[in-house]
Amino acid sequence: MKALIYILLMFAFICSPLLIAKGTPNNVQYNSQKLQSQNNNVVKSATHAAKLVKKRYGGKVLSSKKSSKGRYKVKLLKDDGHIISVSVNAKTGKIKG
Repeated sequence: MKALIYILLMFAFICSPLLIAKGTPNNVQYNSQKLQSQNNNVVKSATHAAKLVKKRYGGKVLSSKKSSKGRYKVKLLKDDGHIISVSVNAKTGKIKG
C-alpha cells in the first residue's frame, strides 16, 4: 500500500510542473492579445473622426460624437449649403453616408 502511494506521489510530483508550464503561457498570451485587440482602433476620438470627414468632404463640422457599436457620427455643413451626416467606423476608419 505504501509503495502505491509513493508511486502516485512521485508521478504527481514529476508531472505537475509540466502541466502548469504547458497551460500558463497560452493563457497569458491570449489575455494580452485580447487587450491589444480592444485598443487597435484606427479612429481614436470624435475629433479624429471629424478631421477624417472634413478632409474627405470639405466644409464645416457641425457636430461629432461617439455613437453605439464602435462608430462616430459626424454632421457636416458642406460648402454648397447641404448638411450631411456620416458614420465613421472606429476600427477601420471607413466612412459611410
